[in-house]
Amino acid sequence: MPKTSTQRPVATRPGFWGIIIGALVLAGAGVVMLLNSLVYNAESAVEDYIAALRAGDGSTAMALSQGYLPDNAPETISTVLLDGEPLAASAAILEGADIVATDAEIPESFRDPDVSQRVVEIRYRDADDEASSTVLVVDKVGTSWLFFNQWQLHPLPLQQIELTPLQMPENAKADEPVAHIHDEPTPLLGSNGTPATLAAFAPSSIELEYHGTYLEVPEPVDLVAHDVLAAGAHTDFEFEVQPTQAVDDAITQEVQEQLQRCTQQQVLKPTGCPFGYETTNRIVPESVNWSIDVPKVHYSWEDSEPRIDRIMATAVLNAQEIDIGSGQQAEVRHEEVFEMTAELELTPENLRVRPDWQ
Repeated sequence: MPKTSTQRPVATRPGFWGIIIGALVLAGAGVVMLLNSLVYNAESAVEDYIAALRAGDGSTAMALSQGYLPDNAPETISTVLLDGEPLAASAAILEGADIVATDAEIPESFRDPDVSQRVVEIRYRDADDEASSTVLVVDKVGTSWLFFNQWQLHPLPLQQIELTPLQMPENAKADEPVAHIHDEPTPLLGSNGTPATLAAFAPSSIELEYHGTYLEVPEPVDLVAHDVLAAGAHTDFEFEVQPTQAVDDAITQEVQEQLQRCTQQQVLKPTGCPFGYETTNRIVPESVNWSIDVPKVHYSWEDSEPRIDRIMATAVLNAQEIDIGSGQQAEVRHEEVFEMTAELELTPENLRVRPDWQ
């Protein structure tokens, strides 16, 4: 008689399903670990934030970063960089940025002992093609489906950028000068002439332009705010403001107008004027004619207020002179080079010359 097999199917052997379940658990754990390292990782929170910045989506960037300003932030702080095209322009340097989680120590002002935290570094190249980086802190705030990590940016203070012209006349605020940040207008000065402040996400690349009638920033100036400063701290955005060509033209015109009253006097020594002619002979009064060439004005701006150093010009007298001895009449031409000073009142949109020779 044929023998009957006593072997049991593999599926019914003791421990088989335990092995299968164990293998599935290990495989599932591996998948979870892989997804947590590649998808649900600390970098993902920063990637979403950067995408919002580059899209100019200020509301999403604000929500993702939990952005805030401290209570002592200036009431007049400009928000021009927090949305739309200026925001997108300020984040253009982040195209192709590398986002890397590191084991760096959490900055003290961002530590939260109640959650797991990581430092994430954004690596990019600035407008000058120099390597730069910004460090953000992300918090592990929970899990989804019991397994997948949930990360979000630690509340991120909006950066405060102070516009700091290295020279600016004392009364410049009266003109309410307006600069342009990425082509968007914003006040150049704050209240009472103090530096104006911009609110910005980190990191931000800022381009400033300013062109007033008499003062300007000749070429666009740039600043990359890459460091994340603690709430209440600020970054100085320093730049030079220089006189425009209109200052030379306006000073020359004003001096000419001031001197015009001298040339209108038909006398040898015009009253209150820095030139004159002396002679022992007689002068035919109606023949007296003064003229002045275009003055050369030298001015400087070393301290807070610009000043006129000197004004040089040449006065020319044409007249008929009668010799007291012979009685002969002849034409006389007299040239006199003279120098004078004046006070200069200058603001971005107004200019006035106060002569010292009167």
